[in-house]
Amino acid sequence: WLDEFLYYYTTYGIKQVLNINPGTVFLGYMLHKLGVDNEFKISVFMGNDNPYAALWTLIGAKLFARKDGTSPLIGFNWSNSVNNETMEITAQFRRALGFEDVVRFEHHITETYKSIVRQPYDRLDELVEIADHVANISAKHEGAPPEIEETREHPSDILEYFRDKSEIEEAGDMHFLELNYLDKHGSVNRTARALTENGLTFIAARNLHR
Repeated sequence: WLDEFLYYYTTYGIKQVLNINPGTVFLGYMLHKLGVDNEFKISVFMGNDNPYAALWTLIGAKLFARKDGTSPLIGFNWSNSVNNETMEITAQFRRALGFEDVVRFEHHITETYKSIVRQPYDRLDELVEIADHVANISAKHEGAPPEIEETREHPSDILEYFRDKSEIEEAGDMHFLELNYLDKHGSVNRTARALTENGLTFIAARNLHR
């Protein structure tokens, strides 16, 4: 992991990565401490799903921060089993540690229909409930709402993220995946409407949504 990251960092200037286990998280902290200007987020696959796990994550960021207080941790994905109470509790010590504007809560509002969570999975109502008092939340969308997914001939599947393009084209599945992709944008727009209708503001990911 370290060799690969440093290759892309030194060759292309890429400084952000997604970490999926405590070992690479630790290496990310060490790199920053040694002077590498890296940034990382923690993957949903690491399984932060309770305040104690989140506290460990944020204390680690504080412990390995530079003398100027900066940390490479810029966000972490909650496990899909997280609830609003966990995020509300964690928000309190995130603020106390000085990370409210630095470490973003990454919360999956929709997920792919297959191979990752039990369906139906839809956290939009919970997001609307929490967004007016917990700051710096990223609403993430990996699929359509369940009521749309179940009507698709080819519902979205997380395992297809790992298929080669050539294999997808050979199987004749590209048009299915294109529709799955557009469904994500439909989910983003649905969330934007819900937040707006409830008087809540948000910032769109400028490099993705125009």
